[in-house]
Amino acid sequence: MIPDIPISVAIHFESMLKRMGNQLPSHWVKNKTKFLLSYSGGKDSSILLLFLQYLKKHYQIETPHVFYLSHGIRQIENEEKDLKLFLQDIGFPFYFVKKKSQNSQRN
Repeated sequence: MIPDIPISVAIHFESMLKRMGNQLPSHWVKNKTKFLLSYSGGKDSSILLLFLQYLKKHYQIETPHVFYLSHGIRQIENEEKDLKLFLQDIGFPFYFVKKKSQNSQRN
């Protein structure tokens, strides 16, 4: 499992929630809002993934689903293996699709 989110990051997440309206997580829980994250492996989608993990742990939002699409443009098999391991560690259901060969895997 990946390590806990550092307190400094959690404080930042709470600050973001305050700016969005403190009632937003409870609204999501009440309405059973579903989350699907299109994950690229980059910094932006990684921090969003950690934010969803934080919301799941601290506010009990619905379990997010994660989607990764490999366009098959570059040969990045080693990076994709690392991404897959990272996504498995997060513990959310994820879909890993490789466009070039049209293979898809659901975990």
